[in-house]
Amino acid sequence: MNAIQTRLNSPRFGRMMLWLGVVVLAAGALALVVTLLKSNGGDNANPSPGFHPTLPAKQTPLTNASGIRVRTYDQLDPQAHSAVQTFIATVVARKNIGSSWNVVAPSLRQGYTRHQWANGADLPVVPYPGVDTKHINFYLDFASTKQILVEVGLSGIKGKTTSRPTTFQLELVPVGSGAHKRWLVDYWMPRWTPPVPT
Repeated sequence: MNAIQTRLNSPRFGRMMLWLGVVVLAAGALALVVTLLKSNGGDNANPSPGFHPTLPAKQTPLTNASGIRVRTYDQLDPQAHSAVQTFIATVVARKNIGSSWNVVAPSLRQGYTRHQWANGADLPVVPYPGVDTKHINFYLDFASTKQILVEVGLSGIKGKTTSRPTTFQLELVPVGSGAHKRWLVDYWMPRWTPPVPT
């Protein structure tokens, strides 16, 4: 028993175990790298002969009808303002929802007929009942020729709603071209805010 214990405690045996551990670790690391490369490379490692990579569309800063680069919400063209106001006062407020059809992008109302949209059942728009449409805060996050992103701060009419003030993100996208180009609402979601402790 002492001979085995002596051999296990010897410096030579310690060095052998150290080198064995290094070899096992290196082999495991190599196996992991090979597995990751195979799974991540997959079909992308050797694309088909007809493959042509596409880059995101170039974003060009937006200018309004006066030729001024849009940097604030107030600088947006009146048609974009009107679309946002109509959207909030109708489908968000859940009042006269049918009037919002013409300010909502086809991508947002996809799968709905005009009649279904006007009935307001299961719409992909988060409602804010009792919204005070006279006191809305707007902040422009981003404006290009492809999209406009706006932060919208809503609060309810005092005494008429229990909804707490909430900030939403709204996206407008261009539909049509030339004189027929209009900005329509394509996205509407509340920004996450932590619950208020009680």
